[in-house]
Order: sequence, then C-alpha cells, then structure tokens
Amino acid sequence: MKKYFVIGLGNFGFNIAHSLEENGCEVLGMDVNKDLVQRAKDSVSHAIIGDASDREVLESLAISDFDGAIISIGQDMAASILIALYLKEIGIKKIIVRAISEDHGKILSLIGVDTVVFPERDMAIRLANKLALKNAMDYLPITDEYGILEVIPPKTFINKSLKDLKLSTRYGCQVIGLKYFPNGNYNDISEKNVQIKIAPTADDVILENSVMIVIGKVEDIEHLQNAD
Repeated sequence: MKKYFVIGLGNFGFNIAHSLEENGCEVLGMDVNKDLVQRAKDSVSHAIIGDASDREVLESLAISDFDGAIISIGQDMAASILIALYLKEIGIKKIIVRAISEDHGKILSLIGVDTVVFPERDMAIRLANKLALKNAMDYLPITDEYGILEVIPPKTFINKSLKDLKLSTRYGCQVIGLKYFPNGNYNDISEKNVQIKIAPTADDVILENSVMIVIGKVEDIEHLQNAD
C-alpha cells in the first residue's frame, strides 16, 4: 500500500487526500486548522493538527518511508517553500506542491520539488479550451500543442467505421476511445447509461449519440470537428 502525506486540508488538499484513500492509499493529513482536520478524519487514515513549517514537527513524524507528500497550504508561499525544503532534507521520495504564482513555482523547481501544480490556472485553461472548441465535451492538455478531446462526431461520421473515415490520414488525429450514450443524454455518465470502448479497432463504427476520444494536435482536432 502506498503512503502519502498531505499538508493543508482545504478544498484542494482534502479532495486529493480523499481520492488517494479511495484508490487504496494510506494518507496522513495535517493542517493547523482543527476544523479542517476534524472534517478530514472520516476520509483519511490519519488526520492531525500541526504546523508543518516547524521542522521539529515534521521530524517527529515517521514519514521518511512515505511514497510522497502533497503541499497545499493556501496563499502562504513562504511556508510552502520552507516545508518543501524540509521534506527534501528528510528524504521524502516525491514532493508535489500547489503553487499560487509563476514565481512561486520557479522557486519550488529550483529547490528540487518533483511536481509543481497550478490547479486554478490549469482548470481555467481547460475550461476555456472546452468552451472555445466546437462540439468539445471535455479537454485534457498534454502540451501547448497537443491534447486529448472528447468530441461529438460530425454528422457525416455517423454509421461509418474508423477504417472508412481514415482520421489519422485525413486529419492527423487518433481515436483512442469511444463512448456510447444509448439514451442520448451526454450529461448522464452513469455506468448504466454510458458504454466505453478503449483502443477501438478499425472496424468499430461511429454510432448516433456517441462521443469520440481523440488525441492529436489541437488545430488538427479543430479541423476534424469542422468536417462536412
């Protein structure tokens, strides 16, 4: 079982901690706010009140063998940098920090943090791209140039096989999955309503009320979406 240390149990930290637990990990959560710790107690293996910016507090915990630590302490940039430094010196294998600005992220990278995340910025970009792209159900950026999109297929694609459509040749995109919504309700993603096929074959057919999961350059996927 993997073990993770989550520092800061606000909304971002709490949801990470809860999701890790649901995926079979053991989680130690810490926050200076007793109300946040109390809220987390039913969702994580261990939740404690403590100030992680105090090195003695961190050293009193048996965390050197943990698989990783996630730091999410709101707007206190100095404290998150200090905690990351202490965790590096203690020997935590992987450190992930929520950054609140580009400069914050640069400093964290300089001291050797493994992963710096900008949840607000990344979510804003993801939502903007989803809204801007025609018929896009969801958008996951891979790089500035490439992404994975869930796309409602153009009407001309319906009842045609992937082999017939030749999407990789015509558009430079690959279909990596298909979702079928028998009742036509794209908002109902319950197991009863949606059928998912990952890595479809060339003989799979694009049906009515389906969604294509497409990977490629964003500009190529936009070209595909505008197909006649």
